[in-house]
Amino acid sequence: MIVKAQTFKTTSKRSGRGGYDFSTAGGRAKYLEKDGRTVGGVSTQNIVDNDRWAAEMDRTTAAAHLRGTVVGREYVLSPSPEDHVLPEAMRDFALEWVGRCFPNVEAAVAVHVDSKERISLGEDPICHAHVYVNAVDLETGRKVVISNSRAREVHDIAQDMCRDRGMAEAERYYDKNAQKVVSVESRRTDAERNPQWYRRDPSRKSVEYDKSAARKGGIGRYEYDMAKLGKELEKTFVRRNLREAVGAAKRSGTLLNDELRKRGVVAAKAADGDFKYAKVGSGRFFKGKTLAPDLCRKALEPQLMQAKALTLEPAKGKGLSL
Repeated sequence: MIVKAQTFKTTSKRSGRGGYDFSTAGGRAKYLEKDGRTVGGVSTQNIVDNDRWAAEMDRTTAAAHLRGTVVGREYVLSPSPEDHVLPEAMRDFALEWVGRCFPNVEAAVAVHVDSKERISLGEDPICHAHVYVNAVDLETGRKVVISNSRAREVHDIAQDMCRDRGMAEAERYYDKNAQKVVSVESRRTDAERNPQWYRRDPSRKSVEYDKSAARKGGIGRYEYDMAKLGKELEKTFVRRNLREAVGAAKRSGTLLNDELRKRGVVAAKAADGDFKYAKVGSGRFFKGKTLAPDLCRKALEPQLMQAKALTLEPAKGKGLSL
């Protein structure tokens, strides 16, 4: 049994596909129940009105005044295709699982059979269950916190239940015989593990990327991939023009600030004393040390002072005039 988890927060409003708002249980319910995709309706735990389970969860969350942004979690339980699990059996499995893992929490179980990924590959869909768990512990009134050890435990409970039913098991995180956590190699493919934009364009994942060398130049993986596609990010623009301006200032003895303005970059002083730079009109500043180690103030100042290309004058408005 594969157990996948997803956390929903008050900031999840834009993560909903098709305009769904996943920052509330009600928003998630619309997605889970759309087009009658839930087989046999939604089954619940610790809910009074089964037909209005999402509204009841949202009232519980609002009344609890939880700290933080987490409003709920969803676990997808997917059995092996070889088990040929029917919807009713899948629902019973999910209800027992959530009862064992989260007995004092409101929960809803929706069974689906529309596995889009498998259908797109020409394979038969697998009956699976979506288990939405509210973030409030009804016994304590506090937020349910899922630690790494707890996340491993709920996964292993599903495997124990599979063993009891003669179903296929996934690897466990905890070896009961050795009494220790074991390393489990992810079963996800590279396409599943990588962000959505990697899946759409596999060419962005290049074996040419040298992590250690790139970090020395302040270039992250995403920035590198965009450059390979011929797209220049703001950070790339600022770094490139800063290097050009530094070179020109050292050669001609002109002020760095003047050279930056010629190239469409403004400079200011950051709160920690470093210099920060932004594309004209952007307002998004990048500290020198985040652009590259050799572009921080500590590295630049001695070179430019020697070339008389750097002055520190009070700025008109924010920051400093370089």
